Amino acid sequence: AVLSEIYYDKGWNAFIDGKKADYLRVNYLLRGIPVPAGNHTIEFKFAPTSYKNGVAIAFFFSWIVILLFPLAWWGERQKKKASAKAVA
Repeated sequence: AVLSEIYYDKGWNAFIDGKKADYLRVNYLLRGIPVPAGNHTIEFKFAPTSYKNGVAIAFFFSWIVILLFPLAWWGERQKKKASAKAVA
C-alpha cells in the first residue's frame, strides 16, 4: 500500500492488525507498507521518544513540586511557633 504522505521515519510506528510492521520509502518521497493479501487494518502511530521523555520529566518534577508544598507549610508553621515562643 502506498500512502500519500511524506516519508518520515523518526517517531512513526506502523501496525497491521495490531502487530508492528515495517514501512518504507516509496518513489523517493512517499510512505509505503507491504500488506499481505486480504482485509487488514493498517495504523500509523506517531510516538517519538523525545515526547515520552518530556512527559516523564514533567511528571517527575510535578511530583517534586507537589511534595514541596507540605514541606513549605510545615516550615512556615515552625517559624510561627518559634516567633510565638520568642514573644512570650
